[in-house]
Amino acid sequence: MKRFLVILVLALFSSAMAQVTVGVNLELSGRFATIGISTLQGIEAALAQLDTDIELSVCDNATTVEGSVACANRFVDEGVVAVLGAISSSMSIPAAEVLQEAEVIMISTSSTNPATTQIGDYIFRMAYTDDFQGKVAARYAFNDLGASNAIVFRQQDDDYSFGLAGFFVEEFEALGGTTQVVDYVANTADFNAQINDILGVDADIIYNSGFCAEGATLVPALRGAGLDTQLLGADASDDSQCPDAGGEAFNGYLFTGFGGAEILSGEAAQRAQDFRSFFNMAFPDAADFNGFTLAGADSLNVIAEAVDLAGDMASVADIRDQLAALVGFPGVSGEITYAGTDGTPSDRTIGFFEYVVPADNERGWDKIAKFGIGTGE
Repeated sequence: MKRFLVILVLALFSSAMAQVTVGVNLELSGRFATIGISTLQGIEAALAQLDTDIELSVCDNATTVEGSVACANRFVDEGVVAVLGAISSSMSIPAAEVLQEAEVIMISTSSTNPATTQIGDYIFRMAYTDDFQGKVAARYAFNDLGASNAIVFRQQDDDYSFGLAGFFVEEFEALGGTTQVVDYVANTADFNAQINDILGVDADIIYNSGFCAEGATLVPALRGAGLDTQLLGADASDDSQCPDAGGEAFNGYLFTGFGGAEILSGEAAQRAQDFRSFFNMAFPDAADFNGFTLAGADSLNVIAEAVDLAGDMASVADIRDQLAALVGFPGVSGEITYAGTDGTPSDRTIGFFEYVVPADNERGWDKIAKFGIGTGE
């Protein structure tokens, strides 16, 4: 009888250890909800493709710092091995501080502020960083578009927007251009004051480092004021909220974003296309399939790989070590290598895209891929 009880306890313990819980800390409501939802759908689609014992614990941070910290603390209490998210730098950085102290792995799906992974050795990301994104955008504006005078709109109370604008300005001015920075804050709905300040400025590019929550109002306001200057945005513009709400004003709007099948090449492009086909069947009514979807999927994929490599009964530290040693993982967003990095993949591909929005917007809008650049180039 005693032997039977020992065997039963060991069996139950082994079963319990086989189940791995991964937290998901995303902006599923509030200003960034469309991006958060597309990221979650990518995570869920990737999980559906895997033969794994991973289960998800999902927490909506409501696009607030307080919500993101609360989600992080909840996951520490739950004893998860890893957390995926948040999408934004302003929500990712404070969550990372909680999770690093607790020695819980975190992969921010799309935080691009360099400071995120500097918090500690348990913190990773799936995206490139803004020193890369801002410089690439500035070079494209100056060298390819022939711009020499830039107006830069930045959300001054957001880590991503503020930092990205700084990198763009630094590189654009180093190339010989001039810039004027225009500040606004979250939830700005009236841009008349900012636009009045630039009406007399002779600019040939307007760079927007902010999100569609404000951009969907800003861009029509610029066009309504008679400013037909070329607009260039960043990866936060890869959000249906922009063309859906802003309409024809976004026709010809250029932006950088996470590379997908149309930007990647070879086997990586095929993996991305295969994943998109699966995703379309799993989420036929999804509002978006974009770089955030792919980033969410691969955040789950690399955690699953690390868990598998670490083996049964592995500790969180063991899983972290396997993740940190990853080389050439065949992700749907390209190959992923963390070995020898600060938690930022060593080679990511950024794409340049353009919105095409018909005058009546009744026929819908298109996102046209132009070209891609790798961080290793």
